[in-house]
Amino acid sequence: MRATEAERRCARASARAGLLLLLGLSLGAPTLPSAAISRSPEAGGWRERVNGVMFTRRAVEPQPLDVEHYTLRITLFPEARRIEGRVTLRGRATAPIESLRIALLNTLTVARVLGESGPIAFTQAEDHVRVPIPLSSGQPFAITIEYAGRPAVLGRLPSGMFFSEHAGFPVVATLSEPYGAPAWWPCVDDPADKATADIEVTVPPGYVVASNGLLEDVRVHPDGWRTYVWRERYPIATYLISIAATNFAQFSDVYRAREGTTMPLVYYVYPEHVDRAQRAFPVTREALRVFAELFGEYPFLAEKYGMAEFPWSGAMEHQTMTSIGSSVLTHVDTIVHEAAHQWWGNMVTLRTWHDIWLNEGFATYSEILFRERVYGADPGQLLRRRDDGLASGRLRGTVYAEDATDPFDDIPAIYTKGAWVVHMLRYLLGDDRFFAALREYGQRFAYANASTEDLLRVFSEFYGESLEWFFEQWVYAPMRPIYAFAWSVHEEGAGYRLRLRLQQQQTHLIARRDPTLPPVYIMPVEFTLRYADGTSEVKRLWNRAREETFDILLSRRPVSVTFDEGNWILKELRAGFGESYAALEPSPRSVRSRVR
Repeated sequence: MRATEAERRCARASARAGLLLLLGLSLGAPTLPSAAISRSPEAGGWRERVNGVMFTRRAVEPQPLDVEHYTLRITLFPEARRIEGRVTLRGRATAPIESLRIALLNTLTVARVLGESGPIAFTQAEDHVRVPIPLSSGQPFAITIEYAGRPAVLGRLPSGMFFSEHAGFPVVATLSEPYGAPAWWPCVDDPADKATADIEVTVPPGYVVASNGLLEDVRVHPDGWRTYVWRERYPIATYLISIAATNFAQFSDVYRAREGTTMPLVYYVYPEHVDRAQRAFPVTREALRVFAELFGEYPFLAEKYGMAEFPWSGAMEHQTMTSIGSSVLTHVDTIVHEAAHQWWGNMVTLRTWHDIWLNEGFATYSEILFRERVYGADPGQLLRRRDDGLASGRLRGTVYAEDATDPFDDIPAIYTKGAWVVHMLRYLLGDDRFFAALREYGQRFAYANASTEDLLRVFSEFYGESLEWFFEQWVYAPMRPIYAFAWSVHEEGAGYRLRLRLQQQQTHLIARRDPTLPPVYIMPVEFTLRYADGTSEVKRLWNRAREETFDILLSRRPVSVTFDEGNWILKELRAGFGESYAALEPSPRSVRSRVR
């Protein structure tokens, strides 16, 4: 998902009304509906008053189930802002269990639950449907839940099912990250439980439906309504299943894989935006090409990649069918970001919502890689420009989302600092090992799930030793180091002695490191030496103390010395040295190194 700058500000605001006005959405009211809906739109209809957004916080409650396949059959009533659904879940128990607990918000009313032999008992309460079916380990199950009602919208960055309009025509679309899927369909809403899916959506005349996977069929009914049948055969997380429906205009392109296979690129946009989209969307093909070279081939080559316009001011990486807001329809970085998510987020999906940075930090850094490869941009300079206020101290959270009930609590941390973490891993490993590690990470967890610890293990293998110290300070600790730097040079014998003094001035602790140790960021640091004849050289040294002095013997005098000129380290750089920080330093208080 790529939130706009406006959404980043709004995510921190306490006033939810302002966020709703920003999004410009007409939201379904969270009221209990009737269990059955006729195909005719209900009175009150489209311009009914907005009643609000739900802000329920919850974490995934793991249960010993492995859902293998979902079949969603949903009928949309856009004018009434209501839906009718029939969802089948097939899977098996991974341990003995007394009952199934299926997530579905109470704003949707369950009419009945069917087993393989007919109706079965159930209870609906606390945003779950509980079905008392005892299962032994490995035993398969199949249940169908029939329900209806008016979907709710919930969350910091609202998710669920949206009802809006464009040019006077209704739009229905979904965005389920992180916990919005049960706002419109019943599921085991755990990102680690991926399944295949059939998505069948019935809509009134004039509507077109975009969704995941391949469009297998469009069934036309006698009354003019249509059922769009989409099949997703790659494993997909519940939050990545999506539908978008309006009077879409469609156009297409072709992506050619590295071995010559072709794959369709399909686009669904509002008719009034076709010209804009046709000018902007070709960058998608280039992004897939670049990422295939860097990360490995596009992971859903047997299906497609597409984008569908929807009523949100950012974008969302729904598997094989990104949803993109009108306000960012032509925004290159947004298009590239969502394309990168097909690898980082969709092929390799976060194991828990603590690991959201594995999606967003990787996709944000992929934007940097794209601009580096295509436009020759300097990655460090691009990241410095995207610092998002880090140097002014606004960033307080950690890259690792401590609160899984609200994983987008600190967007700059998971997006911008997350990208910095990837950038610094590249710095540590060098390009050859970094990209090899990235491809191995993708292959090892393809079509499955990965955690921060999984990433740590893979990159440690390619680094040659444990990177736990790196993850302690950059992933699990807040903020960034503050450096002060000075240099001097003196004649010594037939050459010169360059003295480099480096001090770390931050006061926050490294959360997972021994609290009795000083808060030191252990990193290799680079100094660029320039000479009068225009030549230069880079000295890379390890900084392991809060204050450290390096003596370097040189054959000629440098005219300038720059610290981290390549912008490889997330940092704040200050001019003055602070003696008050000496109390935080280890014994001895400073370290002097001689380097040749």
